[in-house]
Amino acid sequence: MSAPVPLQEVKTELTAAPYRSDPARIQELRQLLLSSLQKHTPCDCILLSGGVDTSILAEAAFHVYNQSPDKLPHQRPLTGAVTVLCTDQATDEFYATQIAAKTGLVQEVVKITLDSVLEELEFCIKTLQTFDPMELRNSIVIARGLSVAKSLGYLTVMTGDGADELFAGYSFLHNMSAERLQAYSDKLTKTMRFAGVKLAEALGLKLVQPYLDPEIIAFSQQCTRDEKINYHDHPVDREWQDRLSGRQLHGKFILREAFEMEAFSAWRKKEPIEVGSGTTILPKMFQESMGSEELEREQQRILEEEGIKIRDVEHLQYFKVFKKVFGDDLSTYPEKLKKDGRDPCPGCGFNLTTPDQTFCVICGQWPARILPPPEEIAKVATAGVVKTGSE
Repeated sequence: MSAPVPLQEVKTELTAAPYRSDPARIQELRQLLLSSLQKHTPCDCILLSGGVDTSILAEAAFHVYNQSPDKLPHQRPLTGAVTVLCTDQATDEFYATQIAAKTGLVQEVVKITLDSVLEELEFCIKTLQTFDPMELRNSIVIARGLSVAKSLGYLTVMTGDGADELFAGYSFLHNMSAERLQAYSDKLTKTMRFAGVKLAEALGLKLVQPYLDPEIIAFSQQCTRDEKINYHDHPVDREWQDRLSGRQLHGKFILREAFEMEAFSAWRKKEPIEVGSGTTILPKMFQESMGSEELEREQQRILEEEGIKIRDVEHLQYFKVFKKVFGDDLSTYPEKLKKDGRDPCPGCGFNLTTPDQTFCVICGQWPARILPPPEEIAKVATAGVVKTGSE
């Protein structure tokens, strides 16, 4: 997570002619992704949100299959799709259904209530070892999709993990200067992690992540800011499909260009998983379940007894399940959940997992550092001793 970037850092400018990446670069990325998909053939199923990332994978996989000279069924990269929807306001259904029909995927649309999606909460907390609302709000959707895929007999599941990190899909990156974007992208490439990996492993499934092919990662690191973030003019005849009109700013620009002729969602507006699936109303649902006075009492009690800062009702509910899963005896907690004061998060007291971590993956605290990590303090202290001794 990163702090908002001042608007004056924006470098992308509107021009009379819309931007186009170098055709050779577009083709190179296209071939790299098609090659990555071929490496993962066959693959049973895809978690199909209908966003640009999974749209490209599903439709590029369909292209790979149709280019095969024999088109044997067992060689098809994908055969099934699972789409998880939590409310009638979920935006994914329109796109995912169109893509599945277009590519001949056997689609399972899972429409569940928000109450039932929380059935995945204990599994997610136990597997991911967290009570961070943002992490869990996203992960319960992935967990339900993977669980349904397993129940349908699928063994291998494809996801669109990595495209946002590699090609600047997140909106908070779009105001960054080229220099800052490069530095932040390099950091994301080294630190990105995906809940689906652990969730799939816990369910006995194999997860396939075509965007994380080493050659695609290397290509992304060589991309310019213009190749990642730029403006696209939405044609009038695509407005019903894109749900956008006129000139719009997009991340993952060159990736969209590489598959704009076949990907139904090539120029769909980026929406977080909780928007597409409909879990955005979880905070409101929790908020309505408890009065402010009761919340304040619980916050004070947990702060005094546990040393943990509870931010809101949703955070409280996840923490209660966390305690149910792991208990009260800290000595029995997994290695990740250490609370020995070596490098504590100011929000929960559990140790931060890496020296440069600014976001707590356990409680979701940001910023999660008041002081530099212990290693840096030690370096400064050592340097000071050496300097003093030489004077």
